[in-house]
Amino acid sequence: MRLLFEAAIRGGDPVALYTSRQHELGLAADARAYAGTLIEEVAARLGDLDATISELAPAWPIAQMAQLEVAILRIGIAEIDSGRVPPAVAINEAVELAKQYCTEGGRRLVNGALGTHVRRQADSPAS
Repeated sequence: MRLLFEAAIRGGDPVALYTSRQHELGLAADARAYAGTLIEEVAARLGDLDATISELAPAWPIAQMAQLEVAILRIGIAEIDSGRVPPAVAINEAVELAKQYCTEGGRRLVNGALGTHVRRQADSPAS
C-alpha cells in the first residue's frame, strides 16, 4: 500500500519503485513475491481499477479522494478480482488498513465500495 501510495503522489512507476525498495519492507520471500505480483497487477490494471472505483463511488471522484484511500481500493479490488484471496479477507484487510491510515469516512468508503464490488460480481451472469 505504501509503495502504491508513494508512486501515485510522485507520479512514478509502482513496479520500479517496488523493485528498488522491496528490501526496505522486511518481508519474507513468499510475502515479497505476493507483494510484487499484486503491485504488478495494480500497475497493469490502473485504468480499469480506477474506472471500477468511479462506478463504485460515483459521489466521490477519484481526483477528490485521498490517495491513500485510492491505493487501498485498488489493492482490494485487484485482490478480489484475482480470486487468490477470499473476498471477505480482502475487504477485511482493506478496512483494517483504512482504520489505521484513513479517516472514519475513508474507512466507510473502502468498506462500502468493496462490499458493493463483491455483490456486483456475485450478481453478474459470468459468476
